[in-house]
Amino acid sequence: AVTATELPTTHRLLEEMLRLSAKLDRGIAELFHQAKEYAEAEDDYRRAKSVAFLTAPAEHDTVKAKEAWVDGACQAQRLRRLMAEGLKVAALEAVRSRRSQISACQSVANAIKAEADVANVAKYGSGGQP
Repeated sequence: AVTATELPTTHRLLEEMLRLSAKLDRGIAELFHQAKEYAEAEDDYRRAKSVAFLTAPAEHDTVKAKEAWVDGACQAQRLRRLMAEGLKVAALEAVRSRRSQISACQSVANAIKAEADVANVAKYGSGGQP
């Protein structure tokens, strides 16, 4: 990674952008995987909840009692769904972070280019060539 104490060269910036781009690609693949895991966990939870609601013991004759029994019966599926949702959100944040890091490298590269352009104009005039 490029640190604040070193001046990045164009080559170093390119290496960093390629490194981050590879991480972004892996992050997008992970996000896809986590989104799929979340969808499957959500489906399992909803199915378990439906079955539990229909098969609740007769003594749970009020809506609140039946909902409480269903929640207890589906606790494992709900936990899996919540964990899958958290991992999906974490994967999305990782993708967003990589995009921001690449954007920062692009900004630095553009600043270096602009500085070089100014130096060329000062050295060679508005034509920019020797």
